[in-house]
Amino acid sequence: VVRIGSKELADYYARTEEREGAKWGAHWRLRAKETREPTPAEVNKSGRMYLALSQAMTDVRADAVTMDCLGMFYSGLVSAYPCLSHFQMNNDGSTGVCEGDLNSTCTQLAMRYMTGRPGYVSDPVIDTSKDEIVYAHCVSHNRPFGPKGKSNAYIIRSHAEDGQGASVQSLLPAGEVVTTLETDVWSKAMVIHTAKTTRNVDDPKACRTKLAARTDSRRIL
Repeated sequence: VVRIGSKELADYYARTEEREGAKWGAHWRLRAKETREPTPAEVNKSGRMYLALSQAMTDVRADAVTMDCLGMFYSGLVSAYPCLSHFQMNNDGSTGVCEGDLNSTCTQLAMRYMTGRPGYVSDPVIDTSKDEIVYAHCVSHNRPFGPKGKSNAYIIRSHAEDGQGASVQSLLPAGEVVTTLETDVWSKAMVIHTAKTTRNVDDPKACRTKLAARTDSRRIL
């Protein structure tokens, strides 16, 4: 693990060019089903974040990245969330993970090596009335079968908790078996379950991407 400070990461962002960030912003908007809350300028900032994180990874020869996105955004050290950056990395066969979460980064990286497919962090919401679990987060990918696999539609949204910046609502495929796991690198323990996806939940509550899946919800709870 190579750690860089928030000030150094902010410097990477400051050195990016607005014109290059705008190219990535246009790339994402063109391919999105729609863009709802964010302005083009907000999406372009996400393009600069992608350039900053990509350069930082190149400089230290990293194969995955995670950052304290909420802390840095709320403190004003950066003016963009990394949601679209992580979205692009995960689509392209790299690994971008939210919230400075090393356990999830290790898990997602290991699964990428084993399967060639991307994962995404989720806050699971268990609904025993429907025997479902909803995997919710403000970032995902839209190539669940790998960089060369088929893609699904996505919507560019604001970050759900505060309505700021830009994030992704990925409309992931239904009828697919998914595996969810978390490895705790400190205790060398793992939790794991499988489920079959049923639908995408479009609700203003909680995170933007919300994939529902049928599973043994009471046992998991």
